[in-house]
Amino acid sequence: MLKEKEIILSVVVPVYNMEKYLDRCMSSLVNQTYKNIEIIIIDDGSIDKSLEICKKWEKKDKRIKVIHKTNRGLSAARNEGIKNSKGKYITFVDSDDWISRDIYEYCINLLLEKKVEIIDFSAIYVKDDKQNMDYLNLRSIKYNEIKGKKNILYNYLNRAQKEIMPFSVCRKIYRKTLFDDIEFPVGKQNEDIVTNFKLLSKIDKIIITNKIGYYYFQNEVSITNGVLKVKDLDLLDICYELYDITLKFQDKKIIKLAQIKLARSYFSLLAKGLKYGFSKEREIKGILVDLIKKLRENYCLLITSSIPFSRKIMVTLFCINYNLLVKIKHYLK
Repeated sequence: MLKEKEIILSVVVPVYNMEKYLDRCMSSLVNQTYKNIEIIIIDDGSIDKSLEICKKWEKKDKRIKVIHKTNRGLSAARNEGIKNSKGKYITFVDSDDWISRDIYEYCINLLLEKKVEIIDFSAIYVKDDKQNMDYLNLRSIKYNEIKGKKNILYNYLNRAQKEIMPFSVCRKIYRKTLFDDIEFPVGKQNEDIVTNFKLLSKIDKIIITNKIGYYYFQNEVSITNGVLKVKDLDLLDICYELYDITLKFQDKKIIKLAQIKLARSYFSLLAKGLKYGFSKEREIKGILVDLIKKLRENYCLLITSSIPFSRKIMVTLFCINYNLLVKIKHYLK
């Protein structure tokens, strides 16, 4: 490992049974044009060959440190990575994704030049693991500097209606001290949403750039895919918590966006059920009834929001007869 005084950026990589994708992710990290980094791999109790692959990379590159832990989930792995990091700044990468070769060099230079504590870069979804998306960065690269706590939080919530994964910690670099009193909620899915809001509420200036730095691989066995199950209701808990936090800012625009985010969570869960099906848990039927009821109660809020028109159509159809759509989807299989 590098000496502490030399480390500028710590990269935390949680790993759980990702032997198929791990080499690609690690290659994108060790080949960064910015070299002054440490890479902390947290193996979260993998039962495939992931740990073996991690140790292979650790032997190849002195900047890599591998920590093996009993399986406790993504949040616990990230918390462990933060605890063991030595960088002035910190970021996160999921082990089935990858990053642009020059994204950390670009971001660190901006962070140091503009003296901000968080930089947010762009991301895209990719399905082909052989796809090279670096050519997209040939376009004009721009960035905005947003000042004022309420402006930052409003921007964050407003972008949730328009962008790819705006809540993700993987498309941001943070000054590490922001995490001194903040941890990811262990055992919860969609953990980035509230964690990011808490981090953003501690700063008064942020840079947001359109430079593409993160590639979200659409892996069919990823945590966000699969049948709708009771555990997915973590999203509701997170969105309710987000709404409660916004109340203390006493800003009508921020509170309304949090309400829209909560309303969209009802739609998102129903959409997941329609696309992937439902688990056989006994509670699911009751959950569906409640989600449809909540969506109908928030229909006007969503229809008058700035979500895409195609989503508004789907919200309308869900409210008219969601069960009929499920039957049609089943029949067409």
